[in-house]
Amino acid sequence: MEIKISRSARSCAACAREFVHEEPLHSAIRIQDLAFVREDFCDACWTAERANGTFSAWKARFFDPRVAEQEPPEVFSPLRQAFYEAAESEDREQMAKAYLAAMLLRRQKVFRLIKESDAPDGEARVALFADRIGDRLIEVRDPNLTAGEMQAGRRLLMERLNQLENPESTDSPVSAESHGDVELQEA
Repeated sequence: MEIKISRSARSCAACAREFVHEEPLHSAIRIQDLAFVREDFCDACWTAERANGTFSAWKARFFDPRVAEQEPPEVFSPLRQAFYEAAESEDREQMAKAYLAAMLLRRQKVFRLIKESDAPDGEARVALFADRIGDRLIEVRDPNLTAGEMQAGRRLLMERLNQLENPESTDSPVSAESHGDVELQEA
């Protein structure tokens, strides 16, 4: 038996009123003709009797992708700020800081990887990213950084993030132990 459950409906199964973005809704799965059928109800139409005879029932929030796309992305991002501060530097520790920040921003889907290639001189790898918030292209260099340089870059990044997020407590340096970070090891 193939189990296939559809996404939430755009309107209530009882009153046919359209859901609005982030509205709480009640979902129920029933078995009809040996197949799962999903029904979604607004708060006003949901009753305990509707849960009777269901295979499963739960409460969720309606997510409207059309509304979510229109919401402006977060402009202030300490990680983005730390990246842009270090991106233009020729210092290897700052390059490591920029590289690590870029990889974190990629994981957060703020940066989208467009292309990775070797630099023309062959001494570095270059990654081209699109910044989805700033709507610009960024080139990030990885000049075969050593484990020590990456560790120093991580330390610098953590210190800068601490300064940006807690401007009043910039006196105490950030340590790897305070954030539970794992030490980088050479492969």
